[in-house]
Amino acid sequence: MNNKIKKEISRTELAEVLEEIAGFLRQGTFELDDHRWPVPAELDVKLKHKEKKGRIKTQIEWHWSTLDEYTEADREALEKWQKSFKQAKKRLGRTFKAMQKAVNAGQLPTDEELAAFVADSNLMDEVADPEWHAALEEYNDHLANLQKAVANKQLDAVAHELRDLGVRMKDCHREFK
Repeated sequence: MNNKIKKEISRTELAEVLEEIAGFLRQGTFELDDHRWPVPAELDVKLKHKEKKGRIKTQIEWHWSTLDEYTEADREALEKWQKSFKQAKKRLGRTFKAMQKAVNAGQLPTDEELAAFVADSNLMDEVADPEWHAALEEYNDHLANLQKAVANKQLDAVAHELRDLGVRMKDCHREFK
């Protein structure tokens, strides 16, 4: 479930939204998309205020586990997905760093490194949420370009595609975490 608001509103409207959220938190029940979740007494909170280049930016983030609200089967499926996702992400990061290290040393990635990276990328594709589809299409385009550059032994093109893939990975992490 996702309910993202990104539009210009008046400060009064913003205050009303924040007051509604504050009311949910005080009641100990949070509502979203016609669903209600109990709010625990303690939350993990990140509050950030920053002024930069003539603009003030405030971010408020809090989270808590909703797993207790899931059926046992749904909870097990979600935990299995989370574990496979984390493992795939770690392996992808390791193989990416190994290829970067080779390129920084003026060498092409080995066939084994490239094959592992492609396999890890494909695994991420399998475990990804459907909302990530557009970002993964762009990522996969760069992955195909990387494979061609390695096959053609074009070190500069390999370095370029690794930079692009690194940017895509960071953007995906930032956007979908």
